Amino acid sequence: MRPQSVFILTALFALLQITILEHFKFFGVRPDLLMVAVFTGAVYLRLKPALAVGLFAGIFKDVFSLHLFGVNAVLLPLWVLLIANLVRRVSIEDNLSRTLFILAVALLNNLIIGLTLVYAGVSLPLGIFTRILILSSIYTALCFYLTVRVMAKWAGLR
Repeated sequence: MRPQSVFILTALFALLQITILEHFKFFGVRPDLLMVAVFTGAVYLRLKPALAVGLFAGIFKDVFSLHLFGVNAVLLPLWVLLIANLVRRVSIEDNLSRTLFILAVALLNNLIIGLTLVYAGVSLPLGIFTRILILSSIYTALCFYLTVRVMAKWAGLR
């Protein structure tokens, strides 16, 4: 496995996240490509490079998002640990299983971030919270499913 390819992929996804994806919003939400990069790193890399990918993506996401600063820098490496441990224990070989797994991770990540915003006193209507929670997670999983073969071939991952 080539960690530098996943780092380049993460940087590319980060740039796409803040530039081009603003024009591809679906009902006001966009996919979380940094979560896709973190998931890819956790599945295909060893633990130390995967944690570095998670930390880089979390810091980048914190710098360019409106969420509480530091939440993503803590959450994304924790997701790397969780995903890496689960993938080592349970065989997730096909892309459909991986897509369902990233859907669950994205749902939980969006739920945790939404609850931290509510706990911090940010007024967030239930309808908007639910729309972001469900649609963003599905959009992220679909983007993962559509790009996983290209990512694996380009990055030399198996």
